[in-house]
Amino acid sequence: TCVLMRGHGSTVVAPSLERAVYRAVYAEENAKLQLSASALGPIEFLTPEEADKAMNTNEGQVMRPWELWSRSIGAVE
Repeated sequence: TCVLMRGHGSTVVAPSLERAVYRAVYAEENAKLQLSASALGPIEFLTPEEADKAMNTNEGQVMRPWELWSRSIGAVE
């Protein structure tokens, strides 16, 4: 879950630190993409079924970027 709080930025809640970071990073990326896309015309949102499939796919990819980000800052696992 990600919420925007006026004057404070975003707050992300997830079952793990890895998922929270993943959601925070990609929420910002997706917001930028959506803003750019809105200049092209009306936004066509995903159906609930499409959203569920996308979420399931994305949740399976959390560890790949987490490992990359961890290595890039020299984090010890």
